[in-house]
Amino acid sequence: MTEAESRGKVLEFARRPFAAVAAIEDPDGKGVRLLEPGTGKELRIRWGEIVQVEERVSPLRPAPWLVLLFEDGRQVALADVGFAFAPSTIHTGPLPDLPPTFCFADFRHLSQGIEALLAEEGREKEALGAILSCIALLDGARAAGLDVAREERRLDGLLRELEARGLKV
Repeated sequence: MTEAESRGKVLEFARRPFAAVAAIEDPDGKGVRLLEPGTGKELRIRWGEIVQVEERVSPLRPAPWLVLLFEDGRQVALADVGFAFAPSTIHTGPLPDLPPTFCFADFRHLSQGIEALLAEEGREKEALGAILSCIALLDGARAAGLDVAREERRLDGLLRELEARGLKV
């Protein structure tokens, strides 16, 4: 795929009505800053880094999404939820029932769920499972090239709270 083809597909997708990711092209025309306004997350890319751009649809999703495959093997999707990416279990080991794709809204839901679990006695093991899912989510986002510092700070606080209570298995 040529740089011009990649550029055309990404910019066209980001300009669609209700797109969850905005594209701000670099002044030199050789790259773009993709911005997820709902979270402030951004991904800077150079057109030459992209080897494939593919629009996909599924009856399970309300809108199409655009998959970007990079020359270094990274992959990220632009979807109706913003950036979507595969989790990474490099620091957690295999996790049962881990979905194939996450987004930052998933982190928000998981972290709120962890807070709710920690508010109840005897739910520490469930909270730990959700924390492991969050770690896989953040590792996947980082591997895709997204900054996760804010989410890591939030997760660290939840983990400290769990550690202070002790894990009652």
